[in-house]
Amino acid sequence: MHISYRTKIMLRKLLRVLLILLAAALVAGVVLTIYLEPYVVYDRDGAHLDMDGRMMQVVTPNEPAAQRPVIENPEIIYANGTTVNKTIQEMGGYYITTAMLQDADAVFEEIKKIEEPCAVMIQLKSRFGNYYYSSSISGASKADVKISVVDQIITYLSNRGFYLIAEIPAFSDPVYALDHQECGLPMAGGYLWMDEYGCYWLDPANEDVLSHLSQIARELAGRGFKEVAFSEYRFPSTNSIIYRSDKTRSEIISDSVAQLTSYFAGSTTVVSFVSAEDDFPVASCTGRMYVKDVAGSKVTHYEQTYGAAGTLKEIVYIVNSRDTRFESQAVLRPLIAD
Repeated sequence: MHISYRTKIMLRKLLRVLLILLAAALVAGVVLTIYLEPYVVYDRDGAHLDMDGRMMQVVTPNEPAAQRPVIENPEIIYANGTTVNKTIQEMGGYYITTAMLQDADAVFEEIKKIEEPCAVMIQLKSRFGNYYYSSSISGASKADVKISVVDQIITYLSNRGFYLIAEIPAFSDPVYALDHQECGLPMAGGYLWMDEYGCYWLDPANEDVLSHLSQIARELAGRGFKEVAFSEYRFPSTNSIIYRSDKTRSEIISDSVAQLTSYFAGSTTVVSFVSAEDDFPVASCTGRMYVKDVAGSKVTHYEQTYGAAGTLKEIVYIVNSRDTRFESQAVLRPLIAD
């Protein structure tokens, strides 16, 4: 169909007028919305216009009242001071492994049977890098256990005045090593070194590694732990690792112990170490030395080896033995027998 030139001109003018009217309607709508906004009242039935203000309610904001904690037994609070300034030799105590925490409910039931507050060491991280409590640390890998029950155990012990110690494997951590490969221990081909358990290890001299360990310790201190004991605190004995340093492996570990300990100088958090070796650099340690899985016949040897270090608070043996040679020592025994 042929449209004449005059018709085209008229259509263009009509379209221009329509566009102007549409723009004017939009502007009027925006202005009207702004004007009516103070008079819009919302309730369960929807939005309504209240031009005379009869439906409006004046609400004065009030800060919610602080909720007081519910204390089932007020006497428990007064028991918090029973372990203060006591040695582990005086308190006695137990240790809880990650294997025991596979049945966290059973562990909780055993803990409830303890009548007097004492020292309790809990392994809260495995050599495989898994956390056994609800950590908020970035990248934390949760263990396949009842984390909520473990958290309840920690709260229960803390509220009742137990002396809480967390055992944390320091340098055996494949999860952190894979996420931060520059912190691992490399081999000649550029791969990370792996131990017999399939675990990658971290560099003891790396600043980021030590900062990561201190972050874990500070988090646990906030959860009620008085002490953090680092295990697997050593340089692996292997020639497969390509490591360039002017220091010996022993010197690297000694410097690392001193630096990590210095992070908590002046704080109430005690930094300790766990080892079965007799060459640990205890001179750099101001906390406790926990000796694990040793025979009673070696007690004298360890007392002579570590006893001369004037900086140590105490030498504690983690044992599953009734050897009478441990009776006069500071000892932690398993909460649940194997």
